[in-house]
Amino acid sequence: MKFLIATCLIFSMLPSSGIASDIDNKDKIVVTLPPLSGLVVMLLPEVQSHCLLSANADPHHFQPSPRQVDMLQQSPLFIRASRDDQGWPIKAQRSQTLDLWPIQNHGWLQFEQVRIVLPKLAKTLSQHFPLYQDKIATRLNLALQAVNDLDNEWRKTLQTIQKKGVFVQHPAWLGLLKAKHIPVWSVLESEQHGHEHGPKHLEQALVTLKQHSNALLLGSKRHSNRSLEWLNNHQKDPSSIIKLDALGKCNQPWNKLMQDNLKQLIQLNQS
Repeated sequence: MKFLIATCLIFSMLPSSGIASDIDNKDKIVVTLPPLSGLVVMLLPEVQSHCLLSANADPHHFQPSPRQVDMLQQSPLFIRASRDDQGWPIKAQRSQTLDLWPIQNHGWLQFEQVRIVLPKLAKTLSQHFPLYQDKIATRLNLALQAVNDLDNEWRKTLQTIQKKGVFVQHPAWLGLLKAKHIPVWSVLESEQHGHEHGPKHLEQALVTLKQHSNALLLGSKRHSNRSLEWLNNHQKDPSSIIKLDALGKCNQPWNKLMQDNLKQLIQLNQS
């Protein structure tokens, strides 16, 4: 597969020890969410990223630690997606802040959005870290190719479920699903994690599920899928719930995050 070749090329350019181990806050890039660090890794693995959101934490109830506040003040660059972290109690100078998605929810899960922001990110990284300007330019081309190849792989896989449609617990993946023309029969939770829709909405979803009993059930690895599980348990023939991960881990390359989620879809679709 083409996207695997592009991935290998990107990883071949990483330092042999993985992400740089330098712990000087002045050499760290601070990001709000793990997938933003994943975009940085594809372009500039030499500079360590620190994710404010820790593993398995709820992004809607985030509070920075004193250490993170100090790190944010000292970091040369702060990268955020303010549409998703707009409620966070964080302050940073405008001159050091790059807001990748001020109006787009979960922009990193949409291939077109990633294609748009990667050149912008590369330009900012080059300005803050001019020593790596040539390497960033080379990696940008590889990263864009990886996005295109992954986009094609996702499109091919989603085409096989286009007639089935999906029910989703949380709307993180809605942008991608709509871009690929996948029917979304029901969304069981609002943008706020844990804010599930009421009983009436759930009952309507159950009626719809009976009409589309072969639909895929998309859950989340990050939080409860109780509404989706309730729907599934009320089916005559319950099916598997695919639990996707919209955030991944800090410093996990973005293309690896998307590949891992794609594998989940492929495995269930082949079973």
